[in-house]
Amino acid sequence: MTQLLDDTTVRTSVEVNVAPARAFHLFTTEIGAWWDADKHILQAPLAEMEFEPFVGGQIIDRGTDGSECRWARVLAYDPPHRVVFSWDIDVHWQIETDHARCSEIEITFTAVTGGRTRVELTHRHLDRHGPGWESMRDAVAGGWSLDGFAALAGRERVGELPTISDETMHARLRQAKPYTLALLHATDTCVRPDVDATIWEHGRRNMALVEAGELLIVIPVSDQSGLAGIGVFAGDINRVAAILDGDPGVQAGIFRYELHPARGFPGATLT
Repeated sequence: MTQLLDDTTVRTSVEVNVAPARAFHLFTTEIGAWWDADKHILQAPLAEMEFEPFVGGQIIDRGTDGSECRWARVLAYDPPHRVVFSWDIDVHWQIETDHARCSEIEITFTAVTGGRTRVELTHRHLDRHGPGWESMRDAVAGGWSLDGFAALAGRERVGELPTISDETMHARLRQAKPYTLALLHATDTCVRPDVDATIWEHGRRNMALVEAGELLIVIPVSDQSGLAGIGVFAGDINRVAAILDGDPGVQAGIFRYELHPARGFPGATLT
């Protein structure tokens, strides 16, 4: 719950079930995963956020149209204990360029029993915003929430999973359907950037297969193992073999594939 400590300071806090180092990382590096997407001053919808992890860094909002808004400067960066950043937004909800007229936010991360962390956010010096600063205070007093952060942290603990009954198991298993799992491997002739044009057409064809309902899930692999991608197809092995034989990368010899019959649950998706 957000509290008004005095006329110029508001505070909110939460306890999360992760250690301070992990809580600090989630708050800063993964800020875009928990921040309310409606709370920004971009003209376009919010696409991503970046928290630059050093004193003098900035918090950057990026819009879906490529626009950027740099609305905070990192004033202190002391993992996993404390981070402070400025609030470079004026009372008209525009970027404030006069740093003397900016308030600041401090977040502390304190270990408590059971491997938990108390995260406390203090927004102070709100009177620095000048005439009308009270409206800013009232807005942030009602707007600061760590609920999204706490929800993200709450998904961290391995083993804390929903209970699945035998009835649910049987019901899900009755829905299982056959699929074909395709593993795409890069060959020795797959040398970047020489093959980039072919890979581009390979990606275009994958998108067409997705649109056609043939390729249900496609996952490019980004390590150096030689495994280039994983795909889940709706058809049987013979149909998928015919599809992949027509792939530009396979035809060029830069990819080879292996296929495996599989079973899975309809509706499984990436989020």
